[in-house]
Amino acid sequence: MAKSPTSNDTQGLSPAVYEELQRLRDLIRSDTVKRELWANRFTAADRQKCAGPEKEVRKQHHTIDLRHIAHGTPTPNQCIVEAAYAVGLINDSRRESLLDVLGTQSRAKHIANQRSAAVPHWDEDARELRFRGKVVRVVKRPKEAHNIVKILRAFEAAGWPPRIDDPHGRKSSDETRRRDMSNLNRRLDTSLMKFECDGDGTGFLWKKIPQPKTAKTAKRRKQ
Repeated sequence: MAKSPTSNDTQGLSPAVYEELQRLRDLIRSDTVKRELWANRFTAADRQKCAGPEKEVRKQHHTIDLRHIAHGTPTPNQCIVEAAYAVGLINDSRRESLLDVLGTQSRAKHIANQRSAAVPHWDEDARELRFRGKVVRVVKRPKEAHNIVKILRAFEAAGWPPRIDDPHGRKSSDETRRRDMSNLNRRLDTSLMKFECDGDGTGFLWKKIPQPKTAKTAKRRKQ
Protein backbone atom coordinates (compact mmCIF):
# COMPACT_ATOMS: atom_id res chain seq x y z
CA MET A 1 0.00 0.00 0.00
CA ALA A 2 1.34 3.41 -0.90
CA LYS A 3 2.35 5.63 1.99
CA SER A 4 1.69 9.32 2.28
CA PRO A 5 4.42 11.83 3.16
CA THR A 6 3.46 11.44 6.82
CA SER A 7 5.83 8.48 7.22
CA ASN A 8 9.20 8.48 8.97
CA ASP A 9 11.06 10.34 6.22
CA THR A 10 9.08 13.53 6.87
CA GLN A 11 10.85 14.23 10.17
CA GLY A 12 12.60 17.59 10.11
CA LEU A 13 10.89 18.81 6.93
CA SER A 14 9.64 22.37 6.80
CA PRO A 15 5.86 22.92 6.53
CA ALA A 16 6.31 24.26 2.99
CA VAL A 17 8.16 21.15 1.80
CA TYR A 18 5.70 18.87 3.57
CA GLU A 19 2.78 20.62 1.88
CA GLU A 20 4.47 20.40 -1.52
CA LEU A 21 5.03 16.66 -1.10
CA GLN A 22 1.36 16.25 -0.22
CA ARG A 23 0.35 18.28 -3.28
CA LEU A 24 2.60 16.25 -5.58
CA ARG A 25 1.39 13.00 -4.02
CA ASP A 26 -2.22 13.92 -4.77
CA LEU A 27 -1.34 14.87 -8.36
CA ILE A 28 0.61 11.71 -9.18
CA ARG A 29 -2.07 9.38 -7.82
CA SER A 30 -4.37 10.17 -10.74
CA ASP A 31 -5.13 7.53 -13.36
CA THR A 32 -3.73 9.88 -16.00
CA VAL A 33 -0.30 9.88 -14.34
CA LYS A 34 -0.40 6.12 -13.84
CA ARG A 35 -1.11 5.61 -17.53
CA GLU A 36 1.66 8.04 -18.51
CA LEU A 37 4.21 6.29 -16.31
CA TRP A 38 3.23 2.87 -17.59
CA ALA A 39 3.03 3.72 -21.29
CA ASN A 40 5.75 6.35 -21.76
CA ARG A 41 8.10 6.40 -18.76
CA PHE A 42 8.49 2.72 -17.91
CA THR A 43 10.60 0.43 -20.04
CA ALA A 44 9.51 -3.10 -20.97
CA ALA A 45 11.76 -4.34 -18.14
CA ASP A 46 10.05 -1.99 -15.66
CA ARG A 47 6.62 -3.26 -16.68
CA GLN A 48 7.74 -6.87 -16.26
CA LYS A 49 8.72 -6.13 -12.66
CA CYS A 50 5.13 -5.08 -11.97
CA ALA A 51 4.03 -8.63 -12.90
CA GLY A 52 0.65 -8.26 -14.50
CA PRO A 53 -1.44 -6.61 -17.19
CA GLU A 54 -1.67 -2.83 -17.09
CA LYS A 55 -5.29 -2.57 -15.90
CA GLU A 56 -4.76 -5.00 -13.03
CA VAL A 57 -1.47 -3.42 -11.96
CA ARG A 58 -2.92 0.11 -11.99
CA LYS A 59 -5.93 -1.11 -10.03
CA GLN A 60 -3.84 -2.83 -7.36
CA HIS A 61 -1.07 -0.25 -6.89
CA HIS A 62 -0.81 3.48 -6.26
CA THR A 63 1.68 5.48 -8.31
CA ILE A 64 4.17 5.50 -5.43
CA ASP A 65 4.08 1.69 -5.33
CA LEU A 66 4.60 1.47 -9.09
CA ARG A 67 7.66 3.71 -8.92
CA HIS A 68 9.10 1.67 -6.06
CA ILE A 69 8.50 -1.67 -7.80
CA ALA A 70 9.90 -0.50 -11.14
CA HIS A 71 12.94 1.43 -9.90
CA GLY A 72 13.53 0.38 -6.30
CA THR A 73 13.34 3.98 -5.03
CA PRO A 74 13.69 3.43 -1.26
CA THR A 75 11.30 5.87 0.44
CA PRO A 76 7.74 7.05 -0.34
CA ASN A 77 8.82 10.69 -0.50
CA GLN A 78 11.60 9.95 -2.97
CA CYS A 79 9.07 8.01 -5.06
CA ILE A 80 6.77 11.04 -5.03
CA VAL A 81 9.56 13.35 -6.20
CA GLU A 82 10.85 10.99 -8.91
CA ALA A 83 7.38 10.17 -10.25
CA ALA A 84 6.44 13.86 -10.34
CA TYR A 85 9.68 14.62 -12.18
CA ALA A 86 9.16 11.79 -14.66
CA VAL A 87 5.79 13.15 -15.80
CA GLY A 88 6.92 16.79 -15.90
CA LEU A 89 5.24 18.15 -12.77
CA ILE A 90 8.57 19.49 -11.49
CA ASN A 91 11.77 20.46 -13.33
CA ASP A 92 15.39 19.41 -12.81
CA SER A 93 16.26 22.11 -10.29
CA ARG A 94 13.17 21.49 -8.14
CA ARG A 95 13.79 17.74 -8.18
CA GLU A 96 17.37 18.31 -7.01
CA SER A 97 16.33 20.70 -4.25
CA LEU A 98 13.64 18.34 -2.93
CA LEU A 99 16.02 15.37 -2.95
CA ASP A 100 18.56 17.54 -1.15
CA VAL A 101 16.02 18.35 1.56
CA LEU A 102 15.17 14.66 1.85
CA GLY A 103 18.85 13.89 2.45
CA THR A 104 19.42 11.89 -0.72
CA GLN A 105 20.83 14.52 -3.04
CA SER A 106 24.50 14.07 -2.19
CA ARG A 107 24.27 10.42 -3.23
CA ALA A 108 22.07 11.33 -6.20
CA LYS A 109 24.60 13.94 -7.35
CA HIS A 110 27.44 11.45 -7.04
CA ILE A 111 25.54 8.93 -9.16
CA ALA A 112 24.53 11.64 -11.62
CA ASN A 113 28.13 12.83 -11.99
CA GLN A 114 29.33 9.29 -12.65
CA ARG A 115 26.47 8.73 -15.05
CA SER A 116 26.93 12.01 -16.93
CA ALA A 117 30.46 11.02 -17.88
CA ALA A 118 29.32 7.72 -19.35
CA VAL A 119 25.90 8.30 -20.91
CA PRO A 120 23.89 11.14 -22.49
CA HIS A 121 21.28 13.23 -20.70
CA TRP A 122 18.06 14.50 -22.25
CA ASP A 123 17.02 17.79 -20.61
CA GLU A 124 13.41 18.19 -21.63
CA ASP A 125 13.06 21.65 -20.11
CA ALA A 126 16.02 22.99 -22.11
CA ARG A 127 15.19 20.73 -25.11
CA GLU A 128 18.84 19.69 -25.19
CA LEU A 129 20.61 16.35 -25.44
CA ARG A 130 24.00 16.50 -23.70
CA PHE A 131 26.90 14.07 -23.80
CA ARG A 132 30.50 14.33 -22.61
CA GLY A 133 29.95 17.87 -21.40
CA LYS A 134 28.56 19.13 -24.72
CA VAL A 135 25.14 19.86 -26.17
CA VAL A 136 24.97 17.34 -29.02
CA ARG A 137 21.38 17.90 -30.15
CA VAL A 138 18.77 20.63 -29.71
CA VAL A 139 15.08 20.04 -30.43
CA LYS A 140 13.82 23.52 -31.29
CA ARG A 141 10.21 22.54 -32.07
CA PRO A 142 9.28 19.62 -29.77
CA LYS A 143 5.63 19.57 -30.84
CA GLU A 144 6.62 19.05 -34.45
CA ALA A 145 9.35 16.58 -33.46
CA HIS A 146 7.19 14.64 -31.00
CA ASN A 147 8.42 11.25 -32.30
CA ILE A 148 12.03 12.21 -31.61
CA VAL A 149 11.18 13.65 -28.18
CA LYS A 150 9.39 10.45 -27.19
CA ILE A 151 12.44 8.36 -28.14
CA LEU A 152 14.84 10.64 -26.20
CA ARG A 153 12.45 10.64 -23.24
CA ALA A 154 12.32 6.83 -23.27
CA PHE A 155 16.12 6.55 -23.30
CA GLU A 156 16.33 9.04 -20.41
CA ALA A 157 13.69 7.24 -18.35
CA ALA A 158 15.50 3.93 -18.87
CA GLY A 159 18.88 5.37 -17.83
CA TRP A 160 20.41 5.13 -21.32
CA PRO A 161 20.92 1.40 -21.81
CA PRO A 162 22.45 0.46 -25.19
CA ARG A 163 18.99 -0.46 -26.52
CA ILE A 164 15.35 0.39 -25.77
CA ASP A 165 12.06 -0.87 -27.18
CA ASP A 166 10.40 1.45 -29.67
CA PRO A 167 8.26 3.63 -27.34
CA HIS A 168 5.77 4.08 -30.19
CA GLY A 169 5.16 0.32 -30.39
CA ARG A 170 5.32 0.31 -34.18
CA LYS A 171 5.50 -2.74 -36.42
CA SER A 172 8.90 -3.73 -37.77
CA SER A 173 7.76 -2.87 -41.30
CA ASP A 174 6.89 0.72 -40.35
CA GLU A 175 9.37 2.93 -42.24
CA THR A 176 8.69 5.91 -39.95
CA ARG A 177 11.11 4.28 -37.49
CA ARG A 178 14.02 4.75 -39.90
CA ARG A 179 12.84 8.24 -40.74
CA ASP A 180 12.89 9.12 -37.04
CA MET A 181 16.48 7.89 -36.75
CA SER A 182 17.48 9.87 -39.82
CA ASN A 183 15.88 13.04 -38.42
CA LEU A 184 17.43 12.47 -34.99
CA ASN A 185 20.93 12.00 -36.41
CA ARG A 186 20.65 14.84 -38.92
CA ARG A 187 21.27 17.62 -36.38
CA LEU A 188 23.22 15.44 -33.93
CA ASP A 189 26.92 15.88 -33.17
CA THR A 190 27.83 12.49 -34.64
CA SER A 191 31.47 12.93 -33.70
CA LEU A 192 30.42 11.89 -30.17
CA MET A 193 27.44 9.55 -30.58
CA LYS A 194 24.79 8.27 -32.99
CA PHE A 195 21.42 6.52 -33.00
CA GLU A 196 20.38 3.46 -35.00
CA CYS A 197 17.44 1.12 -35.49
CA ASP A 198 18.18 -2.20 -33.80
CA GLY A 199 17.88 -4.32 -36.94
CA ASP A 200 14.89 -6.43 -35.92
CA GLY A 201 12.32 -3.65 -36.08
CA THR A 202 11.45 -3.48 -32.38
CA GLY A 203 13.76 -0.91 -30.86
CA PHE A 204 16.55 1.66 -31.05
CA LEU A 205 20.25 1.77 -30.19
CA TRP A 206 22.63 4.54 -29.23
CA LYS A 207 26.39 4.21 -29.63
CA LYS A 208 29.42 6.14 -28.43
CA ILE A 209 31.87 7.24 -31.08
CA PRO A 210 35.44 6.34 -29.99
CA GLN A 211 37.53 9.45 -29.46
CA PRO A 212 41.16 9.75 -30.60
CA LYS A 213 43.73 9.36 -27.86
CA THR A 214 45.43 12.57 -26.83
CA ALA A 215 49.16 13.08 -27.36
CA LYS A 216 49.59 13.29 -23.60
CA THR A 217 48.07 9.84 -23.10
CA ALA A 218 50.18 8.35 -25.90
CA LYS A 219 53.37 9.87 -24.44
CA ARG A 220 52.56 8.49 -20.99
CA ARG A 221 52.13 5.00 -22.40
CA LYS A 222 55.50 5.16 -24.19
CA GLN A 223 57.22 5.90 -20.91
